[in-house]
Amino acid sequence: MSRALAPGAYLVLDLAVTEAAGHRPGDVARAAALHGVGTVQVRAKLAAPGAFVEAVVEVARGLTGTGAALVVDDRVDVALAARSRGARVDGVHLGQHDLPAADARALLGSDALIGLSAARPDDVRRALTDPAVDYLGVGPVRLTSTKPDATVAVGFDRVRDVSADARAAGRPVVAIGGLGAEDAGVVRAAGAHALAVVSAVCAHPDPGAAAAALVTAWWQPATHLVAVAR
Repeated sequence: MSRALAPGAYLVLDLAVTEAAGHRPGDVARAAALHGVGTVQVRAKLAAPGAFVEAVVEVARGLTGTGAALVVDDRVDVALAARSRGARVDGVHLGQHDLPAADARALLGSDALIGLSAARPDDVRRALTDPAVDYLGVGPVRLTSTKPDATVAVGFDRVRDVSADARAAGRPVVAIGGLGAEDAGVVRAAGAHALAVVSAVCAHPDPGAAAAALVTAWWQPATHLVAVAR
């Protein structure tokens, strides 16, 4: 059985954004996890494979003892290479054009945590019937510079619709794309299991403080969340 996805704050640790802000990936990951972030996804769209593996190993070292899950964006080969170096890598988050989830599951094992980005209706339907997929990523909720290939924002209504379908299928949803702590109430009220951020933590002068604010906002009382969502 694969590891359950932690609810709440989910950090997409983008190497380019993190390094541009003058932070070390391992330090950002550890600060976020110590403040309650349950999942850290390492993303490196432009990095060479070797540098990507080294960053994943560094992040895994930073997460030691925190209990946070570590997943690698897109690259099953990078996840396997980091594991071969002794890093604890829990799984991968895949896009629609990456290795199929079933193949990733075969390579990473039955206990791997495997996410899949799915926002279009056909993609969602396929994902919800794929036994290899543990959770769905839905976005971008808003267009953002950290995802320049996205041309259409799905909005909060789409998060609500996919979350309802995913809940019926027993799959959690992570909302992502231009989000921050101020959006936590709306995202949670829409039915998402977790809220993913990139720049809100990675580009912040104090990533730990930013992560703490995100976690606090997510776990506000339900009465407050309803008021925000309206």
